[in-house]
Amino acid sequence: MDWNAIRQEYIADETSTYRKLAQKYGVGIATISKHAQAEDWAGQREQIKNKAIKKSIEKISDKMASQADKYSDMVDTMTEKLTAAIANVDPKDTTAIRRLTASLCDLRELLGIKSDADSREQEARIANLRKQADKEDNDKSEGIEVVFMAGEEAWNE
Repeated sequence: MDWNAIRQEYIADETSTYRKLAQKYGVGIATISKHAQAEDWAGQREQIKNKAIKKSIEKISDKMASQADKYSDMVDTMTEKLTAAIANVDPKDTTAIRRLTASLCDLRELLGIKSDADSREQEARIANLRKQADKEDNDKSEGIEVVFMAGEEAWNE
């Protein structure tokens, strides 16, 4: 009996069970179980699974890092072009100035940079939401009213 092949099959296949292996190889389930416990098949299966998950996470992480690098390079290129355009803009060309301003706003948004006014507005909204939540909590703690839909007579019977 090739116990190494049976062990490898169990470890590699998440759907594989001792019962299935016993039927497939014509061996008693108790015999499979003894070998599995002695050689820690379940532990080996878990190690392989964790190793595969780790590799998968690393691959995804590398891909995300690569995309972030490309994004950063594009933002740098955009910044350089805007800087050059601003240096060369005619101060009398209001259309060009408006376009450059809009581009700068877009770039600021891409970079996640907020102005002081944006930050203050966000803080005010958060404070308002907290006040509303506190008010709702206070309203709920005042009491519970039970309303009988069928009328009191139906419940008294």
